[in-house]
Amino acid sequence: MHTLDDRQSDEPASTPPPKWVPLLDWSALLLLGLAANVVVFGGFRGEVAGIRLSVRSWERLAIAAVLIIAIRHAYVRTPSMPRKYWAKLSSLRRTEEWREVWPAFIATRLGVLMAGYLAVVTIGFEAPRTRSDDILADLPARWDALWYLSIVTDGYQWDGNPRTQQNVVFFPAFPAAIRIVGWFLGKQWLHAGLLLALAAFFCALLYLYRLARDVLGLEKAGIAVWALAAYPFSVYYSAPYTEAFYLLGSVATFYHVGKNQWWRGACWGFFAAVSRPNGFLIALPVAILVVPEIVRRRRVLLSASAAVLAPIVGILTYSYFLHVRFDDAMAWRKGQEAWGRVYVGVWPSIRALWIDRYDAIATDGFYHYSVTHPYDVFHTTAALFALASVWPTIRRFGLAYGAFTAANIVPPLLVGGMMSIGRMSSVLFPAFLWLGAILPARHAPAWIAIFCVLQGLIAVLFFTWRPVF
Repeated sequence: MHTLDDRQSDEPASTPPPKWVPLLDWSALLLLGLAANVVVFGGFRGEVAGIRLSVRSWERLAIAAVLIIAIRHAYVRTPSMPRKYWAKLSSLRRTEEWREVWPAFIATRLGVLMAGYLAVVTIGFEAPRTRSDDILADLPARWDALWYLSIVTDGYQWDGNPRTQQNVVFFPAFPAAIRIVGWFLGKQWLHAGLLLALAAFFCALLYLYRLARDVLGLEKAGIAVWALAAYPFSVYYSAPYTEAFYLLGSVATFYHVGKNQWWRGACWGFFAAVSRPNGFLIALPVAILVVPEIVRRRRVLLSASAAVLAPIVGILTYSYFLHVRFDDAMAWRKGQEAWGRVYVGVWPSIRALWIDRYDAIATDGFYHYSVTHPYDVFHTTAALFALASVWPTIRRFGLAYGAFTAANIVPPLLVGGMMSIGRMSSVLFPAFLWLGAILPARHAPAWIAIFCVLQGLIAVLFFTWRPVF
C-alpha cells in the first residue's frame, strides 16, 4: 500500500509546477554560480546605477543556495531540480540543429585559436605588441579588441577632433556585455569578450541552420553552416570583436521576421543596430519582408512596423547618448575619418576600387600585384565574392536577402575602400545560404577544406599582428 506522499513521488509530473518553482530554481543556480565565481576569480566589486555591489564570500552564497534548494524540494519534490535541468540539457543536445552546428563550431573556433597560439610561439611578433608575458592570456588582445577594452575600462572618449582615432566609433552592445560578464570573471575583460563572441557565434550558427533548413532543406542547411564557419575571414569570430554579435542579431532578425514574429524580430533588429555602425541598415531588408504582410493583413501594422523601426531606434539611442555625453550626436560618424573612411563620390570610389587595380594587374601582371599587395588580394577577393552573390541571392531567396548583402558591402566600399572588407564579408549570411544552395554535397567537403586552410592562414596573420584587417 502506498501512502499519499509515495503516490505523489511516483506519478509523473503531468502538470507544470507552480510559477514560483522556476524562480527558486534560477535563484539557486545564480547563487551557486556566484559562489563558484568567488572561489575561482575572487568575486567582484562594482557599482550599478549608484548602488555599490560587493560579492566576496562564497560560503554565504552557497548556504543561501542550499536553503533555497531545500525549501523548493520540501514543497515540490518532482521534478527534482537536477533532473529537470539535466533533462533540458539532454533534450537540447538531441536536437537536429545542435548535432549539425556543434562540430562546425568546435572544429573552426578551436582550430583558429590553436593556429593563432602556435603562430605566436613559433613565428612570434614584435615585443612591444604584447600586454603580458603570458602568451595564452594575451592572445585575445589584438587590434580592435584593445579599443573595446578601453571602452570597458575608461568609458567612451571624444574630443571633437575627427582626425584622431577615438573609441566612440565602436558601438555599445559588445562593450556593455563585456562589462557585465567581466564582473563575474574577476574583471578579465578580454577573456569575457572572447567568451561572449564565441557564445554569440554559436547561437548565430543555430539560427543560421534553422533559417537555412527552412529555405534550403536539411542537407543543404549543414553545408551553409560549415561554409560560414570555415570562411577564411570568419577568424574574427574567435576574437573579442563585434562580428559575432552582429551576425547573431541579423540572422535572428531575418528568422523571426520571416515567421511573422514581429516583436522578437524588433528586439534582434535593435540589438544588431547597437552592435556596429552600419547595423541600422538592416531596416531596409526587414521593410522589404514586412511590407507585403502589412498590405495583406493590415491588423499587423503596429507590430510589423516595430520590426522595421527598431534598428532606427537603436542608432538613434546611441546617437542620443553621444549627444548627452559629448554634445555631438554624430561623433560615431565623424570619428570614422581618422580610420580613412571618407566618402569621395561614386566614380572616384569605383576608379580607386576597380580601375586602378585592373590597371596595376594589366601592367605588371597578377603575380607582381599579389607579391606587392597580398592583403589587398585577400580583401578584393572577399569583395568580389560578396558582390557576386547579390543577384543569385535575390533570385533564390528574394529581394530582402540581396538587399541585406548590398547594404552591408556597398557603403563600406564607397567610404573606406578595401579596408576591413574581408571581415565585413564574414557576416553576410545570405551569401553563405547561396553557397549552401549551389555546392553539391559531394564537392562541399573539398571547398570547406580549402576554406579551413585559408582561415588558418588568416589566423596566423591576425594573431601575429600582421595588418590583415
